This record gives sequence, structure tokens and C-alpha cells, in this order.
Amino acid sequence: MWLLLLFTGPILGVPYNQPKLCANASWNSTAVTFANSTAVGTTPYGIFVNSNNTVYVADRLNSRIQVWLNGNTTLTRTISGGLSLPYSLFVTDNGDIYVDNANTNQRIDKWGSNSNSSVPAMYVCAQCYGVFVDINNMLYCSMYASHKVISQSLNNSVNIWNLVAGTGTAAKTPPTLYNPRGIFVDNNLNLYVADSTNDRIQIFPSGQLNGTTISTGTIVINNPTAVVLDADGYVFIVDSSNHRLIGSNANGFRCIAACSGQGSQSYQLSNPLTLSFDSYGNIFVTDQTNSRIQKFLLITNSCNGTTTNTTITSINTTQSVPLVTNSTTASSSKPLSYNLLKFATNTSWSANGITFVDSTVTGAFIYTVFIDTNNTIYVCEWIAARIQVWHEGDTAPTRNISGDLIRPYTMFVALNGDVYVDNGLSNSRVDKWTTNSTVSVPAMNVKAACWGLFLDIMNNLYCSIAATDQVVVKSMTTNSDMWRVAAGSDCAVPTTNTLSSPRGIYVDTDLNLYVCDCGHNRIQLFLSGQLIGQTVAGTGATGTIDLACPTGITLDADGNLFIVDYSNQRIVASGPNGYRCLIGCIGTAAATSNQLSNPTFVTFDTYGNLYVADDWNSRVQKFLIINTFTSVTVNQPNFCPSTTWYTAGITITNSSTVGTRPYGVFVGINNAIYVTDQDHDRVVMWSEGSINPNKIFSGGLNDPYAVFVIPNNDLYVDNGISYSRVDKWSSNSNTSTPALTVPQECYGLFIDTSNVIYCASTAANKVVKRWLNDNVTTSSIIAGTGTAGATATTLNRPVGIFIDTQFNLYVADSANNRIQMFPLNVFTAVTIVGATAPGTITLNTPYGITLDANGYLFITDYNNNRIIGSGPYGYRCLFGCTSVAGSASTQLHFPSSLSFDTYGNLFVADYYNGRILKFILTSNSCSLSYNQPTFCSNSSWYSNGSTFASSSTIGSLPYGIFIDGINTVYVANRVNNTIPVWPQWSSTPTRYISGNLNRSYSIFVSINGDVYVDNGYTNGRIDKFTFNTSNVITVMNVSGSCYGLFIDSINNLYCSLKDFHQVVKLLLNNGTTIPTIAAGNGSAGSLSNMLNSPQGIYVDSSLNLYIADSANNRIQFVQTGQLNGVTIAGNGSSTSIILNYPTGIVLDANGYLFIVDSYNHRIVASSSSGFRCLVGCSGGGSTSSQLSYPQSMAFDSYGNIYVTDRNNSRVQQFTLQSNSCGKFVCV
Repeated sequence: MWLLLLFTGPILGVPYNQPKLCANASWNSTAVTFANSTAVGTTPYGIFVNSNNTVYVADRLNSRIQVWLNGNTTLTRTISGGLSLPYSLFVTDNGDIYVDNANTNQRIDKWGSNSNSSVPAMYVCAQCYGVFVDINNMLYCSMYASHKVISQSLNNSVNIWNLVAGTGTAAKTPPTLYNPRGIFVDNNLNLYVADSTNDRIQIFPSGQLNGTTISTGTIVINNPTAVVLDADGYVFIVDSSNHRLIGSNANGFRCIAACSGQGSQSYQLSNPLTLSFDSYGNIFVTDQTNSRIQKFLLITNSCNGTTTNTTITSINTTQSVPLVTNSTTASSSKPLSYNLLKFATNTSWSANGITFVDSTVTGAFIYTVFIDTNNTIYVCEWIAARIQVWHEGDTAPTRNISGDLIRPYTMFVALNGDVYVDNGLSNSRVDKWTTNSTVSVPAMNVKAACWGLFLDIMNNLYCSIAATDQVVVKSMTTNSDMWRVAAGSDCAVPTTNTLSSPRGIYVDTDLNLYVCDCGHNRIQLFLSGQLIGQTVAGTGATGTIDLACPTGITLDADGNLFIVDYSNQRIVASGPNGYRCLIGCIGTAAATSNQLSNPTFVTFDTYGNLYVADDWNSRVQKFLIINTFTSVTVNQPNFCPSTTWYTAGITITNSSTVGTRPYGVFVGINNAIYVTDQDHDRVVMWSEGSINPNKIFSGGLNDPYAVFVIPNNDLYVDNGISYSRVDKWSSNSNTSTPALTVPQECYGLFIDTSNVIYCASTAANKVVKRWLNDNVTTSSIIAGTGTAGATATTLNRPVGIFIDTQFNLYVADSANNRIQMFPLNVFTAVTIVGATAPGTITLNTPYGITLDANGYLFITDYNNNRIIGSGPYGYRCLFGCTSVAGSASTQLHFPSSLSFDTYGNLFVADYYNGRILKFILTSNSCSLSYNQPTFCSNSSWYSNGSTFASSSTIGSLPYGIFIDGINTVYVANRVNNTIPVWPQWSSTPTRYISGNLNRSYSIFVSINGDVYVDNGYTNGRIDKFTFNTSNVITVMNVSGSCYGLFIDSINNLYCSLKDFHQVVKLLLNNGTTIPTIAAGNGSAGSLSNMLNSPQGIYVDSSLNLYIADSANNRIQFVQTGQLNGVTIAGNGSSTSIILNYPTGIVLDANGYLFIVDSYNHRIVASSSSGFRCLVGCSGGGSTSSQLSYPQSMAFDSYGNIYVTDRNNSRVQQFTLQSNSCGKFVCV
């Protein structure tokens, strides 16, 4: 009989070797040492031999993989970098290498074929003592310390793995494992596990979670660490603690190598760990304690009879178990069983809850409340072990769901009315009660209690298991018992793919999963199909909010989060303006109506009312949604950047009417004026246009401070000094009722658009509030602690308050000399003005505060006797700017409060002067950055000017001047190449603009505060200094100095090139710096298309260009789109005015001309009566009534004229003397 050797080559389709072995196959008992500790370090673990006989060994000690190519006995490659004590590895047929890297990095890494770097392939929570890739490209990891085997598909990028064996609990039952090690998956996707501490090999049929123990007959195994199969499915095992290899054949198990016991001889092993066949059937073994790789050569593999070479083809008989359809993007239009509501920005809820149900009905501890779209309410009762159900309008429950439930935490109601209930604590399952059923059926097997349940729109049921730090999911449309991990990696380490004691969960309509990661104090978002989470709130999410064990979460239609902040005893929410506290904002546990005790769940009814499972108070609290006003409750005019008011106030009432101490002034949205008269314990009211009071509110008041009137004319007034309350006079009522209980008198009152009243309780050092729509008059703290302090959480004598449309609270923290801003329901403030707020203004006991429509602040600076305003250009003094107390119309003495009317006029309670002053709005142009006053034909100016600035500040021979809409003055200092800047009322410059300037002639400031400066003398350009930054850019290239600059209403920048007899222009921000011609042909001349030394320029609202054509002694008018000009003043015009080298031109609001007639040393102007001289009319000189070669001029908002008096090296101010237009009557 011929003995023929059977071919032992690899099976096609797999990267490892599965030799075809005969029943009598045997191996040489004396092994060859393939590699020793020099190559593989001490205690090597994993080995893999691929179908090309390339050997890969995990050198744990040196954190690397050693490679011997194609049967070579010389080491040919080392793979390292980022590895930490790798245990196991697997190489696919394309050469990709998968290596355990979980010791510190919690993942399996992949080295692509011939790559020198790795990428994460799978995130895990414990080291993988076995790694395997099956024929369907599923990657497996046996997690020794977690007592289970997991898998993850390599065919997509989602990092979601499935549990395929073990429960995570060490035990010796069919579904459990105890320290699993080596694994093997055959071509039928059956999983073999070396269940080491259980001393057995378990086989898990494809898709099954119950394993079967492989019998080894009379062979007793001890701590098996590896298992592989040959081509016929016979099993080969590393029997580690017996220090041998065993294998099976048709006759059962037998010892095949190292059968004489532990040792270091060539025929012995010591705690071997893994084995792998080469293509010839030789066995490679990691001989751990001997720190070597042993190779046992196949010596006998002959079968009786004739044999042929055999090729085994891999057959895939995968069992399909459908779960979540991760590729589906669900439409939000799909019907939902719960209420997904759209709220207005910063919708708020009553701070005082109504108890819907308590322990007298439910027993102790209520963990979950669920409300469906019919407003049917389901309450999960933990101790009573039941679900009770109320239909809308019911006062008592109408259904009781119970039976075999033990300590249920949560439930979820499906669209069809099926109720899913946690029953995992003792029964390890989720139960389902179908509509109107009295008995349940198991819906999902789980390992422990579900602290959160959710059914998504694809009918997948999610369970958050706090005990295993996971969220698992199972399809409710299949009969499979399998679930998979949706989030969490079964370990409590705060990384992006792990959870710690997860609680509440929410799955949006795009299948994104939100998890309350309680132990990590954060909310994790797992995008659809992803196991890597993003922290969206709490620890690790910068700029959100601090959380302490969040337990419940829901979303609104805009994706804003509503979170139960369990240990902080509150409900918080996100919105377009960030996070805010909604309920329980005191932050301490209690059973009062405005406090919670370890709340667990939040949900909405269809009306937007908010329900909270107040667990430790054993109740469900209902918080009513607050309806908002359709508009603001106070006048907030829309002011432009250049708005100004007349500085002399008009006394609208004095002490004869409002006593000597009128503290509060309030102007309603109908322009009715209300004043608190402390001397007479009353409020006095004038309707719009009235000279005498129309109504007196009195009776029961004592020394009232603040007053506030809402749009329906209900009046609220402080009555705290003796009675500790705020009183309310309803519209048209003659009697009052208490509206709010307060700790002390209210120096400030405010009612926001949600009908919440606020009181600045000055002596109590806090601000309190109350919602006016409920019947509770007690207040709750919204800012301050009640103890005077200067920290971000404390106040010291708060006075004025204001709440903007975003519900941010502004407080005049008077004794701290600052304005504090508290975001909605946040108790930590930001200082926005005064004290430590850089770049603002110094305050001295601020009292009153209000905001305009753009959110800019207006403040009564009480001890500085002035009013401060802000705008895009910063803070400035508006009235009383000498800070000296007085009773003149331009002075104040301890101003206490302020209020706007609808026209933008400002009313101030001038407390110590016993009067109310009205400051009238003078200008509010949003299109002009400069002042264009309205003058009468007979307006006049004082002939004697005052020197605003001298050569010590502006240098010699000044030229350009500009005054913006808020009366900031800019002058070009051509000597030291700077632009000094004076804010309104300042006698000295407060800043200097500089930066590589050289002999600048002209300046222009845009509406947004950018400063444009001529820099053409040697640098050939115009520079822009961006507002409030250090940025300087070139905006136009020019051929010489610009003696005039102007920006028109459509953003064209003009430059008058005196030395080139042209005016050029450029549309800003159009991508070029090269201008085009606006006037002049470049040659000096007096024709209509020519100029001669042009200087000052002006462009009106119709884009017509006015030019001071100096050497032609005329003013040229060039219509928009034309190049030929018309002479409108001076030489060649029809006017009688004779000009001598005009250098400046501006227009007033009526289009009349104001001309700097330089060589005549005067300012002239036109009016309906023709031209006339205004100032400098006596000829050149240096007296206060004279000028010497003036160059340019500008108006402030009050109509005063500022002139650069060149040869006197000064800027002169000529004050408007008279601007009263006469009235003519025909008789």
C-alpha cells in the first residue's frame, strides 16, 4: 500500500492556516526554538502565522509586534508606536494587522499593509486576550477582565459593537464566561471561546448567546488559553496550566505536544498561551514562562488509502439579525408618542410648581412620568411597583399596570399605546403591556435595571443600564433575543466612548442618542450609528453648564435640551443664548413649591407645561408655561450711533407737585409719566401732553421708591419700607392689592415680558422675583445672596434693575460702583460697566438703569451727578458732565432714576433738586457719521470763539478736523503724525491714533467708527484704522495728499488731490484700491470739467459732489454721474459772495452751504436770504473773534462750529447763539 501525504495548504478565503490532518497526524515531541526573549521579550503572548507562513508575535514587554516574513527565520520587521503591552493580534488576507492596545488606550489598532502608522479600529474597555476577524469582516475581542466577547463590523465607520458571548458577569452557566482568552470563528460564524477560569471551551452558534461546552472526554483541561480548528473542524487547545497542547480527531481528544509536564526542555512548555499552524501543519506556540516561541514539526500526516489534494471553499451561512437601520435619517414629520414642542426663545415657566400627584396616591419614590400626545399621564411608582394612568382632566388614575414588576425605574409609551416598563432589577427584562392588556410579555432581556427607556421612530427599544455603564438597543420588529450596545464600553472611565452610571436617554428623529451620563456629570450625544460620543453639556463641554449627575433629558422641536440636574436639585435648559436654570434654581433640596429633591425626569404636555418627577419628594410637579407679552413692557427707542440730546433739561414738574424727594420716574408705552412722591406717599401721573397731573395713586403707601406700569396700565409701586410688599393698582382702579412680598423696600422694580415682577431689595442686598400669573405672593431670589459683597454672586445695595428681551438681568450694584449682568437664572454675574470692567467708564454709586432697543445702557451715575450712555463707540457722558451738583438746567443733583418716552426723549428724576427733567432728542441719524444740524435762516453764533485745542496738542498749522455724531472730535496733528481724539465734554485727548502716518491733511470717520486718514504725502495711500482694534489697512492708493476726504451714503470714499487738480473715488470693499475720477481732468484750469487746487469736499444724500475749488475761488457742484461741474458760489456764480481761496465746505440739514473762506479769514454761509458772514468777519488776526487762514470746519450735534485756525495753530469753537425761527403771520 502506498502512503501518500495529504496536501495541508490553506483554505481559500481565510488568512490563517487550517491544515487537513489525518487521524494519525503527529508532531515531533522535541520542538525547535523559533525565537527567544531577545526577539520576543519576556512572557510573549499572541502569535499569528498567515497563509504565506509569515510569523507575527506580540512582544508584550517591549510593546511591539515582531515579524518574520514568509517562513524566514531572521527577524524582518518590527511594528511599534503607541502600543502598550499588546496581548493578541490577527492579520487579514490583505495584510492588515489588528493588535490589542487596550492596556492604557482602550482600543484595537490597525496597521494597514506596509503602513508605518496605525489607526483605531475598535474601542474596548478591557484588554483583548483574543482578537479575530471572521469571513464577514467582523472584528472580535475577548475581554478577559469583563468576562465577555464583543464584535464590530469593519465594513463601516460606526464604532458600535455587539455582545456575542458572556454577560459581563463571571459565572459558569451557558450564557456566561469567566476570564475568556483565545477565540476562533469558523466559516459558519460559530464562535469558540477558551473560557479559561471555567476550564472549558465554549461554542456559541451564530447569533446565539447561550454557549455549549465542548467535551474533551477523559482529557481534563486546566486554564485553556487558546483554541483553533483544522480544516475538518477538529479542535486544538492550549491547555495552559497543564503546560501542554491537546487536539481532537475522529477518535476524540489527545495530547499532541509537551505531554511530559512543565519545564524548559525542548520537549516541554511552561504556561503556554497561544498557538498557530503554518501551511505545512507545523505548530507555533508562545511558551510564556520560558519566554520563547516553540515550533513543533508535523512528522506524520498519512492516511490509509489513496488520497487527493483537497481545497476547502469557505461557505458563509451567516444568520441575519436586523436591528437599527442606522442609515435612515428619519423625518421629524413622523408621528410621535410624546410631545415635541416648539417654544419661543427663552420661554419660561412658573417658578412655583403645582403638585399633580403625591405619595398618598403613588407611594414613595416616583422615578418617571410620561405624557403622550393626548395628555394621558403615566407615572412609574418605584416602591408600589406599578404604573398608574390618568387621562386628560382626570383627578384620579383610571388604569393600574402591575404584576410581576419589581422596583421599576422607568417606562415608555409607544404610539399605539403599548407600555414598555423596566423590570430589570430582579427579572432581567423589559416588559410590554399592550393597549388595555392586563398581562405583560417580555420585550427585551437585559442584565440589570433600565434607568432610562426610549422607543425610537424605527421601533428600536433603548435601555440605559447604570450597572454596566451602557445603553443597549434591540429591535421590536424581529423575534431575535439579541441586543447590541448603542453607547458605552462597559467601563466607567470619562472618555468619549464610555459612560458611568447612565440614566435618562432620548433619541431624536434623526436617531441621534442623548445620554445622561450621571457618573461623569455630563450629557453625551452619540450621532446615529456612532459609539464615540460628543459632550454637549456638563463636564468637558466648555461654555455650557455645570451638571451634577443628570438623570433626565428631553428635547424641544428646535433641538434645545431640557435636563434634570439631579444633585443640583434643578431643571436646566439650553437655548440660542446658552444654558439657563428653569426650575429649582435655589439649588438646595426641599419640598416647597419652588424647590425639588433629587428630581429624576422631565417631560411636557401638549400645552408646554413642564412636569417633573420629584423623586425624593415622592410627587409629580407641574410647572405652568408663562405666556409672554407681544411686545416690550418699557420704551426702548432704537437709537443710531450718532444720537445726541440737548444738554439743557426742561423741568416738567418740581417740588410743588412731586415733593422734595421724587425718586422714581417711569414713562409708559403710551407716554404717560408716573413719579413717586415720597414726601406725600403717593404716585403722580400725567397723560401724554398734560401739563397738570391727571391722577394720584395714594392710600396705604409709605415712602415709595420705584414704580412700574405694564402695557395694560396696571401700576406696581414699592411699599416695602413699612409693609414689606409691592402694591398693585389695576387699570382704572382706585384701590390697591398686595402683589409681592419683599424683604425690604424696592429701589428698583421691573416686570418682564413673561409677567414676572422683580424687586431690587436694596437694604437686603438681593434681587427677588415672582410670577404674577399665579396666586403666590412670596418671592424667590434671582440675584445676590442677601449678604453684602463684591463677588460675582453677591451685591451691595442693588438699586436700578432692567430685564432685556432675552431675560438677562441688569443690576445697578450701587455700593460696588458697577453694573452687573446675570444671564437668565444664573446666579453668577458678569461686570459689564464700572469697577473691574475694562474699557468702560468709572461709576460712583450707579442708581437707575435702562436699555435702548439695541441693548445699549443708560445709567444715572448718582454720586457723579450725571447720566451715562453707551453705544457702538463705547461709553460717554450725556448730561451733567461736569459732575458738579447744581440746579441749573444743565446740572443734576443725585439723579435717581430715568426713563425714555416713545420719541427717545429722556426723563430723569433729579432727586435732590426735587424735579423731573426732560432731555429732548436732537439728532438720531443712522446714515450719517457726522453732524448736519437744522438751522434757521437767522441763526447766529457768538463772534468770540473759545480755543478748543492749541499747538501743544495739535501741532502747528493744523488742517483737518472731524466731529462724529456723538461729538467725538478728531484733529490731524501734522507735526507728530498722530490723530488726537477728544470724547464729548473732554478738554484733553483721551487717545491718539498713529501708525506710519506722514503729514496727514484730512480725516473722515465712518458710521461704524472706522477712521480714514490721508497718508498720501510720501506713502501714497489712505489708511483705515478699524474701530476698537489695532488693525490698519490701506483702502485706496493715491498719487499725493488728500486735502479732503469723504464717504458717501453708498460707501464710496472720495479724495481731493489738490496737487493733481482732481477728486477721485473708490467703492470700499470691492476688491481693489485703485480709484476712478470723480471730478477734474488732472490739469489746473477753470473750465467746468477742470479744477485748480481742490481741497474740502462734501457729498450730499443724492450723491452730488461739492468741491472747494480753492485756486479758482469758487465752490463747484458736480451732479452724480457727471464730470462737468456747476459753480454755485464764488467766482463765476450768480451769487454775490466773493470767495478768496475757499478750503472747506459742509452742508446743513436743509442743504445750505457753510464755507471756509480761507484767505478772507472767515466762515460764510448761505440761507434762504442769501450768503452772509458768520464768524471771523472783521478780518484776519489772532484774537478770539478772528481767524488766520482757516482750513476746515465741522459741526457738533448742537450746531456749534469748530474751525482749524491754521496760522494761529489752534482749533476754535464758536457756540451757537440763536436758532429760533421766526413766525410770520399774514393779516
